[in-house]
Amino acid sequence: MKAEERTRVPFLRCVWEGLGGEQFIDRVEPFVLTLENGAHSGLYSMVHTGHEFVFCLRGNLEYQVENQYYALQPGDNLIFAVHLRHKWRNAGNTVTNALIVLSDFSEGEQVASMHVTHEEAGS
Repeated sequence: MKAEERTRVPFLRCVWEGLGGEQFIDRVEPFVLTLENGAHSGLYSMVHTGHEFVFCLRGNLEYQVENQYYALQPGDNLIFAVHLRHKWRNAGNTVTNALIVLSDFSEGEQVASMHVTHEEAGS
C-alpha cells in the first residue's frame, strides 16, 4: 500500500493511519498513531479481545496495563493480552509515533476505533 493510499483519521491531538488491516479479511489490524504532546487514549481504560503489540518509533509513549506502567522510548516494544485494562498517553514534550498491531480479536469487533478518543484530559 502506498503511503498516500492509507486511511487517515484525525482525532483529538492524534492521527490514526491504517496500514491495510481495515481492508484485510482476517483479524489483524496494524496502524500507526501520531500523538501530539499531551495526547492520550482517554480518561478510561480500554478492554477488548485479542493481543496488542506496540512499537515506539519516536518520542515517549506511556502505556498503563492494569496497574503496571511502561515507559516506551524509540525502539522499545510491548505486547500484552488486551482483556487487561489498558490506556496510553504521550508522556513527552514532542510528537510521538507508535506502530500498533491488534490481533486475534473477536470477529466483527472494531478494536482500532477503541483506540481513538474524543476526550480532553480533565474533562
